[in-house]
Amino acid sequence: MCGGHRGGYCGFVRPLLFDRWNSSLQTGDVHKVSANYAPKSVLLPTVSSKPRLTAYDKEDYFHHFLENQPVGHIDSQDTREIEIDCNSAIDTGLYTFTFKKTGAAVKARYTFTYKWDGKQWLITTHHSSALPTVDAPPTHVHQAVAQHAEECVEASEEQIAALFDRWNGDLQTGDVHKVAAHYAPTSLLLPTVSSRPRFTAVDKEDYFHHFLENHPVGSIDSREIEIDCNTAIDTGLYTFRFQKTGASVKARYTFTYKWDGKQWLITSHHSSAVPPKE
Repeated sequence: MCGGHRGGYCGFVRPLLFDRWNSSLQTGDVHKVSANYAPKSVLLPTVSSKPRLTAYDKEDYFHHFLENQPVGHIDSQDTREIEIDCNSAIDTGLYTFTFKKTGAAVKARYTFTYKWDGKQWLITTHHSSALPTVDAPPTHVHQAVAQHAEECVEASEEQIAALFDRWNGDLQTGDVHKVAAHYAPTSLLLPTVSSRPRFTAVDKEDYFHHFLENHPVGSIDSREIEIDCNTAIDTGLYTFRFQKTGASVKARYTFTYKWDGKQWLITSHHSSAVPPKE
């Protein structure tokens, strides 16, 4: 069961948490920005190859990021997916930063995951990535708010880690239908090499049709797993080796999962190229 706030706080997640974080950016105070993150949290920044795990690491990144006075905004509701569960929330989509010091604007993709700590919502994962090669924009509005289940299914970190192995195994079958079956009916894929958010099963199969042509095999390089009531988050770094070409590519990932009453399914998958090393 939820920690005493059933239905009481979830409605505030969508309009306020991004705005709170964005407002703290505009203070120019790295400590205020870092305070939005849980003590145990992961930041995968837009322009840094280094995962930021500690408050010091995050402040180091934001020290440079804030120099150009960034102001962020969500691009539109048709590029955003929100899921709310007991004591956790996920907000993923596209945003733009305008830099007041230089006048430049940069579009990027984001995944925020939040957890209620008993007093406030804090960021547990923040994955931000530059837009890959341009595709056609999405043609439909898609936004969902998923309600938590009455009872929580028990899960271990090993069981959540095995979900990647299950997905990776189906990549190797070359069958796009098997791969797409790992994603919940309401889910979002932000792929490594496509700027177009993939919402529907057809959209995801279209992406994997091309991705599977080179016979990818994935392996986890490093990860952090968090488990809540009927939701789980697996975020970190992985490498794909392509058996057809012999090439290998390192990338950053965030998988969020939800228990649908029978099985764990992916509700969001954000994959991004590792930025140039610092």
